[in-house]
This record gives sequence, structure tokens and C-alpha cells, in this order.
Amino acid sequence: MKSNTLLATLFAASASGAVMKPRQANCFSVSNFTASCIPHSLFCTYEFAVITDPASASPSGNTTPAKCSLMLQGPDMLPPVNLTGCDGGAYSWAVTIPQGGGLQLSVTTAKDSHTNYTGVYDIPSDQLVTEQHGAVIDQRYTGPPAFSVPVGTTNS
Repeated sequence: MKSNTLLATLFAASASGAVMKPRQANCFSVSNFTASCIPHSLFCTYEFAVITDPASASPSGNTTPAKCSLMLQGPDMLPPVNLTGCDGGAYSWAVTIPQGGGLQLSVTTAKDSHTNYTGVYDIPSDQLVTEQHGAVIDQRYTGPPAFSVPVGTTNS
């Protein structure tokens, strides 16, 4: 009796056109995060890998993290980054400098043609070290290399 009820329920759901949706992203998993200004240079770098968590919610269907990196003019302090793409084009990211100090990393990817997954991670100023190297100063990130960025959705 129970198996007949279960089969009837499953059949009714399939016949009604019910669609099983993939899991929704809960966060972005960031790994190998580094940010630093190069001593005695005019440049700073940001580099990390990112993927949705769970990976099954990745819009590209790729379960391998995307590499995100950029070298830009500093020269001494980590600069903001305008929205820029990661390798493969499925993810974009930006860095802002909040008024209170520190950095904010934002990551975004398309959920569908009208909605994006977007998350913001606050990097506190105590995870940014500024060092004097002779006549120059440079700044670098000293926080954890891996962290989770909570996800929200926005309409595009």
C-alpha cells in the first residue's frame, strides 16, 4: 500500500510538470586568497580561486574553482578594483575600500538570465599589514587564505 502511494505521488509530480531545481548557492568558497603590493614596485596583486558552494549550483556547471587575479598600479597601498572577470567568465569580482578601513571583496555570478548571486566579504584592517621598506611602504593581506562569502541574490 505504501509503495503504491509513493509511486502514485511520484507519477503525479512528474505528470504535472514539476521540475527538480538544482541546489541553490549558499556561499562562495574562496581559496588561496592573496593580496599584496610588491616592494619597490608600482604594482599590487590580488589572486584567488572561487566557486559556488555547493559546486552543483555553479552556473557554468564547472565544479573546478575559477581563478581570479589582477595586477594593477598601487603603488603602496592595496587599491580598489572595479568589477572584473575571472578566468572562464562565469565569475566577476571587485574590491572596495570602506570608509572605516579594511577592504570589501565582492563576488558575483549569474544564477539565471535575470538574477545574480552576489556576496560581500569584509576584510578587517587588522588583516592588512603595512611595512616600511627603506623609502617605500607596502601593504599586504595577512588573513586566512580560504573563507566563505555569504550569498544573496540580486535582479539584473
